Amino acid sequence: MFSIRRLAALTLAFPALAFAQSPPPKPATAPPPMPMTPAVVPAPVVAVPDPNAPAPTPCTACEEPAADEPERFLVEKLLGNTAGGQRLLDNGWRIYGWTQGSFTTGSVRRSTLPVPFIDRAEQLSLNQNWLHVEKAVDTSKKEFQIGGATDLILPGTDGRFTISRGLLNDQLGRDYPIDLFQAYLDFFAPNVGPQGTIFRVGKFATHCEYETVQAITTPFVSRSYLFQYNPFTHTGVNAITQLTDDVSVSNGIVLGNDNFIDPAARLTYLGQIKWAPKDGKSSILLNVSATNPRFDPVENFAFYNVYNLQFTHKVTDKLQYVLDTSFSHMDNVVVNGRATSANWYGFVNYLFYDLTDKVQTKARLEFFEDSKGIRTGTAGLYTALTLGATWKPTPWLWILPEVRYDHNSRGRPFEGNQDMFTATIGGLVRW
Repeated sequence: MFSIRRLAALTLAFPALAFAQSPPPKPATAPPPMPMTPAVVPAPVVAVPDPNAPAPTPCTACEEPAADEPERFLVEKLLGNTAGGQRLLDNGWRIYGWTQGSFTTGSVRRSTLPVPFIDRAEQLSLNQNWLHVEKAVDTSKKEFQIGGATDLILPGTDGRFTISRGLLNDQLGRDYPIDLFQAYLDFFAPNVGPQGTIFRVGKFATHCEYETVQAITTPFVSRSYLFQYNPFTHTGVNAITQLTDDVSVSNGIVLGNDNFIDPAARLTYLGQIKWAPKDGKSSILLNVSATNPRFDPVENFAFYNVYNLQFTHKVTDKLQYVLDTSFSHMDNVVVNGRATSANWYGFVNYLFYDLTDKVQTKARLEFFEDSKGIRTGTAGLYTALTLGATWKPTPWLWILPEVRYDHNSRGRPFEGNQDMFTATIGGLVRW
């Protein structure tokens, strides 16, 4: 039967699809312990970058083209060959996607969990078939505007981690689910705030953590623990205000972390302060997701608070550094038969070095403490070192090799071992 939840999902997806036809313009969070948290920065805009997006990524090989000269791939090139399609592009529409696959081998034989996204050891994985449709608002125009975006995984193994509670989660257990990752409308009010405010309504990616779900804006095929075991998406309303050319703030009310429209809902505050000088070498973001952080045993859903700091610095024209650090906590969690509180926290260091305009090398060093093991399934301090590269022989083809070493200080989460070594080769085709 056609359920209310499916109707709600289609309703959110409809605006972007309807605009496109117009000529003018973390599974339900499992009870602890759990090996993964199901739910990856809004996509690039055509005119002025979204003030709510994380600070410009230092991953040069992962960066999107400049807003005034967007790179066009297969779909948009085909659209440009038709009168209606060219009219859409001229009016600020972006319609594109990508396909990413990978293969992982190493010291484990079945699964790399609690390391996600590359967990299907010794198997080829089609991680993402991603479709992005967007009409960006141009905040340089002092006039009321309506925009929005829709992002779909159609399908992909990454969807097993990103599906929100209450939206298409009847697919849990499938290797290749479909996920409506984002579906929102933007309303730009030029007279609200010093330089205007964007009111975002719908389901949108979190601003917590540096990494993203989207393969074209995240540095590695694998993800950090800090990213995986914190929110992916929120559903609600967020107001993004540009205070000055360098400073923006956002304030929002949503239904929880990785929760769509479901009885497992609790009002949650989202906040961000972002300092990102347009011509500077450094940027700082302070993010928060705050609610009553008590685990809900009736709905079997985790509500928790997140406090996040991101710092980026361009050391030289070729060398760049990023620090991503968070502290998260939750109460009323049952561990060893009694209710208690738990927290998880860590920091991730990134280094990016551009060898050429087509090759970038990169390193990630992470320390992540899961104090009670409620996020990863095994308590302890996780230390993870990842080395990799992004090679772009052509703009539409990326090769993404990486090697990774993981260690847990107190437990044996990796198929009975304290240590795990993995090697992953990924490939991405933009279309």
